[in-house]
Formats: sequence, C-alpha cells, structure tokens
Amino acid sequence: MSDPVSTLKVEGLSVRAGSLELVHEVSFAIGPGERVGLIGESGSGKSLTALSLMGLLPEGVTASGTATMGGNDLVGVPESRLKRLRGQDVSMVFQEPMTALNPLMRIGAQVAEVMTLHGTPRARAREKALDLLERVRLPEPAQIARAYPHQLSGGQRQRVMLAIALANQPSLLICDEPTTALDVTVQKQMLELIAEVAPALLFITHDLAVVASVCERVLVMYGGRVVESGPIREVFTRPRHRYTEGLLAASRLTPRGTRLPTIKGSVPPAGQFPAGCVFRNRCPHATPECETVPALTGDGHAHACWHPAD
Repeated sequence: MSDPVSTLKVEGLSVRAGSLELVHEVSFAIGPGERVGLIGESGSGKSLTALSLMGLLPEGVTASGTATMGGNDLVGVPESRLKRLRGQDVSMVFQEPMTALNPLMRIGAQVAEVMTLHGTPRARAREKALDLLERVRLPEPAQIARAYPHQLSGGQRQRVMLAIALANQPSLLICDEPTTALDVTVQKQMLELIAEVAPALLFITHDLAVVASVCERVLVMYGGRVVESGPIREVFTRPRHRYTEGLLAASRLTPRGTRLPTIKGSVPPAGQFPAGCVFRNRCPHATPECETVPALTGDGHAHACWHPAD
C-alpha cells in the first residue's frame, strides 16, 4: 500500500479475544488533513479497530499487527508510552459522552485536565479550556465551564468531548458514532464543526449519508475485515463488493408502496462467520468459489469479492 507521508499507517491489525479473532488484518493509511470513513453494521469490528489504535481495548482483548503515527508505535507498547500519545498525537470522541465525561468534575476542569496531563501549566490550561469551549461553539463558555455534565444537553456534552479531543492539537481525531444520539439539527451542526476543526480524521459510523457528508475516502467493514475501500464518490456510486451494494440499496429512498431492499439475515456473533468470504451466507450471489477467502484487490478502489457488482 502506498503511504504518502501518512499521519496514521496501519498494517495487518488484528484483534483477538482468546481464540476468537474479532478483527482480521486490517490495513490502511490516513494522510495529513485526510478524512476517512469506516462503515458497516454493528458487530463489523469498527469500534474495536479504533479502540485498538487508542490502546483502550477491554481486558482480555488483545491487538497485533502494526500501527504507527509519526514514528511512534500504537500497538503492543506499554501503557506508559500510550499515555504520552493519547490526547496529544491522537484523540477520540466517543459515542455517548455521559459515559466518557466524569459526572463529578466541572466541564472546565475536564477540558483543562487533558492539557495539564501533557505539561500545560494549570492557569494556562484553564484559559485555553474557555477558548476551546468557544471554538466548539458552546454559548457562554464561562458558564458551561462551571457546569457539570448532567446540566448540559446531549449536543452540548458532545461538543465538550470534541473540545477535550482537540485540546492538545492532535494530528489525528477519531470519532466513533459521535452524532448517533443527537437530533437532526444538532447532528448537522456537529458534522459541520468536525469537518471544520479536525486535523486528519477517522470517522466511524453506520450512517452512509453522514460519512458521505464528512469524508473523502471510505473503508467498508464486515465480519472484522475490510471488504471494500476507495474514494467515497466511487464506492457509493459504483460499489464492487456485494455487501456494500446491499448497504447502499437499503439506504436509498423507495417509491411509496414498494418494499425497502434489505440484506437477508443478520450479522453473526463473533466466531460464527462462515469460512471463506465472511458475507457469503447472506449474499444472493454466493457460489462454491466463495468458500475460499477472497483477497482485497484493486488499485485505489479495492474490493474482496469473487463476484463483484458491475
């Protein structure tokens, strides 16, 4: 894979829980200023991929392979080294801020804390916290800084998470379903804000319209594997993998009275995906050939499918 001065370079990233492989040899790179989407149904391995890059996998779950940022390894390194990188080189905005924010700390203190942990003097961190709250378009930043998380709306809490993530000017921002719990108006505002302030971006979602509005390139995951990748416009207008084709068909508006297209079945539990192509038990085009694992092939627009869409 070509690597034009990447902010993040991931090669052969796998995640296991005991004998179960949850993510299989994921590889991609994100260049400076580039916005990459990671999409797929729940259970596809999207969040595990992000958590492995942050060193935040649950106990008993391990990652292998390589992931580097600016010459720093992110996988298989001691927690002490990861602490120096998290919040400094790479930051993450989580889906539900009420579980990510400390309910016992005021907002301003939480924004300032990530800066003091990385060496910013306490007084300067408090000043910068107010600037950050204003930057993410929170009204009356001084008042917000004195509030506790439960006193804010969902949209305001998500903006606070974004302020914390941006505090030390990281090279890469990872967003994991950051707008799922928001209403449509607030969601639009958050997406515009993320697109405006993010340095390089890895945006995880199951919402195809959201990723199309924010990102330039997309990775499609299913069964812990990347099954298609390429420029957003090309993947969404000319999908090659049958799973991507099914996702796009199910997301389109249909005439009144017609049946909405669906992908048959559901995502199997971990460890119960079929051998060969992980999508073959749900694919209407599967043949005996699909019992062999297809390679991810293609220059620019890659896919892993024995019977790609035209």
